[in-house]
Amino acid sequence: MRPTTTEIVEGLQYNLRADLIPELQSPWAKRIAGNMLWALEHLKQRLEEEHALAVEENADLRGVLAAATAARGEGGALAGALASIDLMPGEAREWPPAEELTAENARLRAVVDAIVEAFPAERDAAAEALWREILGYIARQTERDGALIEINPG
Repeated sequence: MRPTTTEIVEGLQYNLRADLIPELQSPWAKRIAGNMLWALEHLKQRLEEEHALAVEENADLRGVLAAATAARGEGGALAGALASIDLMPGEAREWPPAEELTAENARLRAVVDAIVEAFPAERDAAAEALWREILGYIARQTERDGALIEINPG
């Protein structure tokens, strides 16, 4: 589809550089325009990476739900704690639209939050395995978030 999001951002950057910034008089206005150029470059780079990282996170969250389902099936205190939580992973689509991806991400995160909040104080082997899975997800998500934060246009 044309123009692409990258082309739109590049068009905005060009108009700022070629048309608007040369007309600005105050140093403050020029600085704000420079900040806008930086933010547009950051946005352009994020657009290239963010969707793939969100697809990856949703798959990771589905893995946590699968581990929770398996742990619940083993019985014990964890089974009771997770009994009222809907652990259905939902449909995984290869490359869903951004709005669908964001909504599914919010749903999956809410389920994982509910799992954490319901976690029993006494942990058997199944609970410990699930807890390690949750901590692994958090570590991987921190790396994904860090990849987006590290985008620092030159």
